[in-house]
Amino acid sequence: MIKSRCGGYCLLLAAVVCLTSCAARKNRLEKMQLDCTDRISKGLENYKKKKYNSALTRLEDARMQCSGTPVMDTVLFYLGMANIKTKKYTEARTEFQRLVQEYPGSPFFDEAKFRIGYSVYRQSNKFDRDQKETREAIRLFDGVIESYPESRLIDSVIHYRTEAYEKLATKEYENAEFYVKISEPEAAVVYFRAFLDQFPDSKLVDRAMLRELSLLVKLDRMTEASERYGELMEKSRSQETKKEAKLLLGTVNKPAAKDKPRQ
Repeated sequence: MIKSRCGGYCLLLAAVVCLTSCAARKNRLEKMQLDCTDRISKGLENYKKKKYNSALTRLEDARMQCSGTPVMDTVLFYLGMANIKTKKYTEARTEFQRLVQEYPGSPFFDEAKFRIGYSVYRQSNKFDRDQKETREAIRLFDGVIESYPESRLIDSVIHYRTEAYEKLATKEYENAEFYVKISEPEAAVVYFRAFLDQFPDSKLVDRAMLRELSLLVKLDRMTEASERYGELMEKSRSQETKKEAKLLLGTVNKPAAKDKPRQ
């Protein structure tokens, strides 16, 4: 009889303890959810107010403390954006990569893919220094263009891809100009030709062809000059460029000049 009463009492006590524990756990979870909602809300509010450092503090805290929250992709996206705004491009890239890897179904996925390349591009040096990041950014932009051609951000991807391409082109063009400045015209011709081979779509193509043409005339390499002239007249859409080319050769509607006979 005593055992029966004890057994019933023990079961009741266990049930009370279990209920109390469950209630406490539920309260902790609800409190944590409220804390996470508060952290995220304040982080996004700070971002909208352009208080980017404050936004970073709140959102980094949310990322650390609130793993598993259904809006973690939002946290990662705005962490990336706040890092961009504060010029922390390495950190921005990391957050966008996390979002892409962990939340492929996120509505932020497309922009995060673009922002990975954008973050790398923003890290790149000025055109006259090493261009490792610029080349990597082009590779990343090309990946987006190839894999997501229907992305709503494809115009932005193409825009920054073009900027990166022109930065590389400018570096190579200036390398050629360097040899002009130090009075090495033959080396300059080699570099301008290399530029034209590597960057046929650059906005600097007309200028490079004119510079090469002027050097060939100066070097009295008139057969090559005539060939470049013909190519320029065919490819250039600029009437001003064509006019300058005609002035350089000094001939209009005349047979192409021939190389001078060797003595």
